[in-house]
Amino acid sequence: MKKKIIPLIISAVIFLSGLVTTIIGIAHNNGTVHNYPELDLFSITDEDVGKTFTASVYSDVMYADDTENGSLFLMWIYSTNTDDSDMLAIGSEDDDSLMVIGFDVPKSFISVYEQAMSTGEYSEDKPLIFSGTVRRSNNEITQILSDGITDYYNYLKEIYGDTSDIIDEDAFTESYESISPYYIEIIPDTNGTIYVCIGCAVMAVALLAVLAILFGRRFLIVFAVVIVLPVIILLMSLIGKFRTMASVTEVSDGLYTMTCHYNYKGNEFINADISTIDEFIEWAAKEHFFGLPIELDESNFGCSAFTAATPEGQRLFGRNFDYDETDTLVFYTEPNDGYASYGVTDLKFFDIGTKNGLDGNSIPAKALMLAAPYATMDGINEAGVGVGILQLNIDELHQDNGKSDLLIFAAIRGILDNCASVDEAIELLDNYDIHSFLDRSYHLFITDKTGRSVIVEWTDDETFIIEDTACTNDVMSNNEFYDPDWSCKRYDIIKKWLAEKNDILTEAEAMAVASDASKSGNKYSTQWSCVYNLDEFTIDICLDREYESVYSFTKEDFS
Repeated sequence: MKKKIIPLIISAVIFLSGLVTTIIGIAHNNGTVHNYPELDLFSITDEDVGKTFTASVYSDVMYADDTENGSLFLMWIYSTNTDDSDMLAIGSEDDDSLMVIGFDVPKSFISVYEQAMSTGEYSEDKPLIFSGTVRRSNNEITQILSDGITDYYNYLKEIYGDTSDIIDEDAFTESYESISPYYIEIIPDTNGTIYVCIGCAVMAVALLAVLAILFGRRFLIVFAVVIVLPVIILLMSLIGKFRTMASVTEVSDGLYTMTCHYNYKGNEFINADISTIDEFIEWAAKEHFFGLPIELDESNFGCSAFTAATPEGQRLFGRNFDYDETDTLVFYTEPNDGYASYGVTDLKFFDIGTKNGLDGNSIPAKALMLAAPYATMDGINEAGVGVGILQLNIDELHQDNGKSDLLIFAAIRGILDNCASVDEAIELLDNYDIHSFLDRSYHLFITDKTGRSVIVEWTDDETFIIEDTACTNDVMSNNEFYDPDWSCKRYDIIKKWLAEKNDILTEAEAMAVASDASKSGNKYSTQWSCVYNLDEFTIDICLDREYESVYSFTKEDFS
């Protein structure tokens, strides 16, 4: 026993060091390490410049531009007359002043900050809490904020046209006049999670060492049976996911392909009664990430879609995806109980390929790509059905007709896996109450190789089917949100092409249509243009409006 005392003492010291590390991590996460004074953003003076504060903000947030330090984010902040002193809120009826202020976020902290802003970690009911140093703005900072306001205004005009009920000209004028002469340089508070993980790991190793010292070979045998064997069985069950991650290939800068070799449980997904993005994340985390939390970068987008025949009588499905800068994933699925399909999704949704986000070739990024089938933006299946999602500038949709709930992303997966025609897709959708997210509603453009194409829209209790060969971001059905005077330049460009060509296009001409209807700009430009052949089951794709570089894929490319 005496020989064991020294190893036991060493193990105890190691265990205590792990315990201390864990306590430090918990203290960081609870905010007990730093105790900066509170800051009222509307009361900043020159005396505050150079001082560090903590603030709680309820705000609209938008990326503005890069800086030498990191990235500058723009916030629209309203002061309000509420019972809570220093309370800030968005769009309150009691607004008495507006401030536009910049937050300069360092490169080392950018991914954490973006996730906090874009994944629902703060809202009108929950603030974004940060620590930062007050700085006086220079001409460069002020110009970046002004350009950011202009870019957002131009984006809305491009997507929704001259609709005064959507774009408040006075509000934008007020925004320019309300740019603060100060900005906040964010201080990256230590993320205590890494300390907690390291501390727990050290304590576990120390505890195993103690057990091995006390019980020797018997413990090692029990450990192998109880721990090692189940781990081997678990790894065997994950072979499909490992194969899928191993299949991820970077075809070009910002373009990846992937073959799904695992059972992503598509039918379970569409029947999981999911009605919110949080439930979506919870389901994906439970099914594929062992319940570990995953965070998504949720943003709105604008798009266009169309269909046409080829001179040989085949059917094409064209699609532009207009969004903030993103990398792109083209993936292939072949479920045992459904149709094989191609899908395309933006990797910014998973914080992959973004500034200071995950590198697309990293193991964590490839693991997150396993969730791509649940976040398909457009795609086709081998039965000749194509579908794409397009944003509408109307309120978030949550139907309540007593049917099973279906998030609109799940609707896309359900159509690709199960439907061989437009009629079957409509029938599938009719079985569910449809739900959207991000404070917006969406419609689906669905087409098949017979030549039929429809736009499906929803209100609280109704479904509307519109027969058309093109679609953008405007309500097209005669419902309560319909504007009979709506107009869209991109829609007009597509329809003009189709009229002049009698709805017959070669694949090269279809890509030319996508090019003419694409959107360019500093932000929210066309990230990809696809031309799918519904008969041949092929996909051509161009990135970032580089239409001289077309990447073509067939089923054999994903074997």
